[in-house]
This record gives sequence, structure tokens and C-alpha cells, in this order.
Amino acid sequence: MQNAYCRLHGVLIFVMLLAAGQPLQAHACACGCGMFDVGMPGLGLPSAAGGSINIQDTLLDQNSAMQGSHRIPLSQSPDQNIQTNFLNLNAQYTFNHEWGVMAMVPYWQRSFDTNTNFGGGAPDVVNHRVNTLSDVRIMGMYTGFSPDMSSGLIFGLKLPTGTYTASGFDRDTQPGTGSTDLLLGGYQVGQERTWGWYAQGMLRSAVATRDGYRPGNSLQLVLGMHYDANPYDEDLIPLLQINGTVRNADSGSQSDPVNSGSKTLYLSPGALYNLTKNLQVNALLYLPLVREVNGIQLVPNQIVSAGLTYSF
Repeated sequence: MQNAYCRLHGVLIFVMLLAAGQPLQAHACACGCGMFDVGMPGLGLPSAAGGSINIQDTLLDQNSAMQGSHRIPLSQSPDQNIQTNFLNLNAQYTFNHEWGVMAMVPYWQRSFDTNTNFGGGAPDVVNHRVNTLSDVRIMGMYTGFSPDMSSGLIFGLKLPTGTYTASGFDRDTQPGTGSTDLLLGGYQVGQERTWGWYAQGMLRSAVATRDGYRPGNSLQLVLGMHYDANPYDEDLIPLLQINGTVRNADSGSQSDPVNSGSKTLYLSPGALYNLTKNLQVNALLYLPLVREVNGIQLVPNQIVSAGLTYSF
């Protein structure tokens, strides 16, 4: 069991980073471009020098309309549906006890249905699709505060590598924001006998923008726990998390500040499974508890994410 926990300890941080990725609403809130702003999904925090590679797949179906904290008929929204498959390639390397780096290369497959005749009589719903690279993230870790690396800082940039000129998409639904964003956060993990816990926060703020669009700043928080004494299979680790996000409205001449910005709280059950000493799988289900949006926005009823991680 001790060996299984040692492997798990390195994987726990990735779940915290994964879960803190906000389930964003759409219509004018940069629909999904901030997912996984907190660290990198699928990557662990090893207790010694080494690396890991992860492939993470997340499905987001924004098919319900909300105004404020209330659901409204979809006919009251110009945007009808946004389906996105986020496929991320993540890599991490820890140089020593104190320093490490992470990178995420995201690939988006997005389908966007919007009513081009909204408010003008019979609806005319048009579908637009895009399959492309999104905004790459490069981050560093400082983990030298304690011998067990249980606390640390995460810092880095979201780079403007994703397109923001895809045909048929508004600036808030583009795969990229066109901005360079600063990412700064911290985390803490702990262990109480057979239970472990973790907490993390991350602030994202655009520091360089282009062409009249600035995504709203966001603050993401996550609290979670895991159970390490499964009597049926010690390699199966149940998880339960609470994910909270506050995002400000977008700004700029190409933005829609009235219909952007939100406050969300999600309950996220999930699990890790150690297939081998070096190979783990993960799965999480995000279920909404509280959602409050500015204006009218599309929201998902749930979000599903799963991934595979190899450590070396």
C-alpha cells in the first residue's frame, strides 16, 4: 500500500490541477478557452527528479441557456449549442526538489450552432466547425517549501498560439483569445491516515491583448479529498472535489461585456487507477451546484474528462 500511495502522491496534484480548470459558460465568456488554466491536467508532482506525459480528453456540451441564475428557453438565446472536444497533450519535468516545468498543447474540435436571424422572425440556425490548435500554456513550479513537496507555487503564461479568426465564430467562442495571460497560483496537500486532501487557487489575467478583445480575469479555487485504503483494490483511488470559479466580464471593442462573466461551483466525483508503476488513468465528472452568469449564456449540464498518464 505504501508503494501505491507514493505513486499516487505524485499523481494527486494533476487531479487538483485538472479539477480547477473551470467549466466555462458560453455565448460571450470565452467559452472554454480558460479550461485548465490552473496548471496542467493529467500531470503529477513527483517526489524526485523525473517527468511525465499525459493525454487528456474533455467533452463539453453547452446546450442549456441561462440568464442570471435561472434557466431560460433556448429560443431566448442567439447561440443554440456549442459542443467541444478538448484534446490536450501535456508534459512535465522536475529537475530537482525545488523546480519543475510544465507545458500543455491543446487541440480543439468545436461545433457552434447560432441563430443568424435572432429576433427577426423564423430562426435560421447555422453550424460552424473548427478543428485547430488552441492556446499553449508554459508553466513553472516551485516546490521547495517542504521536504515532501506538499506545497508550492505555480506560475507561467498562456500564449496566443490559438486562432481567433475562425470563420463564423465570435471572439468569445474562438479557440484562442489572441491574448498573453499571466497565470499565478499556489497549492497545498495533506494526509490524515487513510484520507488525503488538497487545495489550490489560481489567478489568470491578460497582460497583452490584440484586436479589441480582452478576456475577463478569473480566479479559480478547488478543494478535494481522496481515499487511499480501498479494501477491494488498493490501486483504485476514489476522489471528490469542489470547484469554484469567478470570472470577470470581457472587455474591448470586439467583446460582449453584457453577456460575459460568471460565478460557478461544481461538485466533481472521480477516480484514479494505477495500471502499473508508471501508468495511471483518471476520470472526472463535473456536476453543477451553483451557476450565475451575466446576461444570457449557454451552459453545460455536466462535463466529462478522462486521461492517461505515463511517468518516467
